[in-house]
Amino acid sequence: MNGHRTLLPGTRAPQLSFALADGGHWSLEDAEAKHFVLIDFYRGLHCPRCQLHLVDVKNKLARFTQRGVAVVAVSMDGRDRAEAARDRWGLGGLTLGYGLSEDQARAWGLYLTEAMSEAEPARFSEPALIMVQAGSGRVYSAVYGTNPLNRIHASDILEGIDAVLARDYPPRGTLA
Repeated sequence: MNGHRTLLPGTRAPQLSFALADGGHWSLEDAEAKHFVLIDFYRGLHCPRCQLHLVDVKNKLARFTQRGVAVVAVSMDGRDRAEAARDRWGLGGLTLGYGLSEDQARAWGLYLTEAMSEAEPARFSEPALIMVQAGSGRVYSAVYGTNPLNRIHASDILEGIDAVLARDYPPRGTLA
């Protein structure tokens, strides 16, 4: 056993802060949302599946905002790669962070991968979608991937949020 642990719903989310591709800084502690903060951890500029996923999320940002959900995406990429992803992928308007550290990735339970080609960074995190309850700072849900293929479409996330809000549905999967 290697000691890898994912986050359990209902537990306090670890601290998280990072620089933004558009300038400035983002922190979970200062995030403003009525219901949830959706943190989309993506692999980085080298990942075409991340591009498809983030464009889908970006195109539905208004729908997330209408539901009281703030959305942020972050990777372990450096500033230049994050800015390139923003520009090449058309992600203007999406809160896009960079410089996630390996320690932060581990604290959030992300799976890490070592490069298998020169196009990839030496080490990067695999994707995850983690939703944190606004106000309490507790993890509401966590979906982890070990490769670029396991993604939830933005429409499915929105449909789930609608159901959760309509039923005041509690976090599930709270037992290890």
